[in-house]
Amino acid sequence: MWVNGELIDASEPIALATDHGFQLGDGIFDTLAIRDSRPVFLDRHLQRLRRGLQQLEIIDAPSDIELREAIEQLIEVGGLTTARLRITVTPGPGPSPRTRGPAPLTVITTGRLHDSPSSVSLCSVDWTRNERSPLCGIKSTSWGENAAILRFAHSRGFDNALLRDSVGRLSECATSNLFAVIEDRVLTPPLDTGCLPGVTREVLLDHDAAIEEVLLPEDLIAASEVFITSSTTGVVPVHRIDERTYRTDGPTTSTVRELLNELSRIE
Repeated sequence: MWVNGELIDASEPIALATDHGFQLGDGIFDTLAIRDSRPVFLDRHLQRLRRGLQQLEIIDAPSDIELREAIEQLIEVGGLTTARLRITVTPGPGPSPRTRGPAPLTVITTGRLHDSPSSVSLCSVDWTRNERSPLCGIKSTSWGENAAILRFAHSRGFDNALLRDSVGRLSECATSNLFAVIEDRVLTPPLDTGCLPGVTREVLLDHDAAIEEVLLPEDLIAASEVFITSSTTGVVPVHRIDERTYRTDGPTTSTVRELLNELSRIE
């Protein structure tokens, strides 16, 4: 792994017990895929990471140039062709929640990139995505809420959970963005529902493969296809939401997946 400018063995300890990332979950991370020995959509991931650092007011983190060089080092040293890469930045140790220390901690790790599932199931939950949270729209290391939601879904036989915002609009899944095909239009909830500005979501919107539109739970009754997206799994069809089933071989989902695969090779 790469830690504050140095390549070290992944088994080495890296953080002090007073690090705000450990004590408070105060930090930012971003996860991306490496395919054919190149990080996919790296520019977009670094831009999102930078926005998160600004939102959390974490200063003196490595520059984009330094992070690029670090990623290249990890790919070369590890001989990586396909992998999952995570960048984590915390403010480092500090004497209190209000007072941060002078040295942020930046860690880049790699691991196995698992095969994408052929399809997934989603369950509705009563918990909401707080669109007014100070952590809204960033990949915060305060991830306990998502972990608890995922455990709840898995314990009931589902792969992921479908979240609404505080006023009942559909927002996203615990780990993915949501898309619904309704009357031949590919729709995804807007960012003001508290959903993460996913990189794959951004790519599809930028290339007119989808549009933002407010969606309510009942709108999914009219959906002919539903799929979710993330940077490590790409486009994945949804075969079930609660008791309602959907086709997984839909033409629109297939077209969107092919577009994303093409763009991931050239962008």
